[in-house]
Amino acid sequence: MASFRYVRQVAAPPEVVFDVLTDHRRYPEITALRKAELEREGEAEPNGLGAIRSLTVAGPPMREEVIAYEPPYRFAYKLLSGLPVRDHVGTVEMQPSGGGTEVVYAVKTTPTIPLAGPVFMLGLKKAIRDLIGGVAKESERRAADAR
Repeated sequence: MASFRYVRQVAAPPEVVFDVLTDHRRYPEITALRKAELEREGEAEPNGLGAIRSLTVAGPPMREEVIAYEPPYRFAYKLLSGLPVRDHVGTVEMQPSGGGTEVVYAVKTTPTIPLAGPVFMLGLKKAIRDLIGGVAKESERRAADAR
């Protein structure tokens, strides 16, 4: 099992950050993802609990199921397929901090490629930083537009 946490300050309220983070269909506009679709909408919200999203950078898509949707402070998913890992869970928590939001993205996963796990984890960490970078930029833009 491998795990890591990525923490970032975002100059936008948690409500805005949560909305941008969970708007999966718009990921291609703000991240390196080329395609993002909902295979199944969530129970109470389209992007909410039970939603299955398909995210493509290149090659086969990553398929993830939303396992926690608690606006505006917590979002989590488990990976169903698409990466060489098992037992992969990502949890994102957002807390008010200094007029903005502290975003904590935690990952627990088990790489399945022998000896290549550390290299895979470096790539995964970069992908998470880039994703949250796009979410932060869009959240800050929306917060500035609302002023």
